[in-house]
Amino acid sequence: MFLIDDLLLRLFGISLKPFDMIWLLELTRNYALREKYDLKKINDQIKENRLFFEINEINEAEYEKNNELLLKEREVAEHVMANLSNDMRIQEL
Repeated sequence: MFLIDDLLLRLFGISLKPFDMIWLLELTRNYALREKYDLKKINDQIKENRLFFEINEINEAEYEKNNELLLKEREVAEHVMANLSNDMRIQEL
């Protein structure tokens, strides 16, 4: 019901931010993406993986596998963060 009202109001150029369901959904999506693709957290995991390898907690094969996955995840995170920062509708939380 609220979503339909929001769409109809947007057709007429009316948008009240605190009551705009689409705005709330976009804000929630952006917050979730920031949490999932946190570059600092991924970089910390890469460092942790290297540390475990250096103190012989994991073997070289496991280290290489984990490192490859983490590097791919960091690449995706950088792409997502670049797209989020280019989106002018995003407000910093």
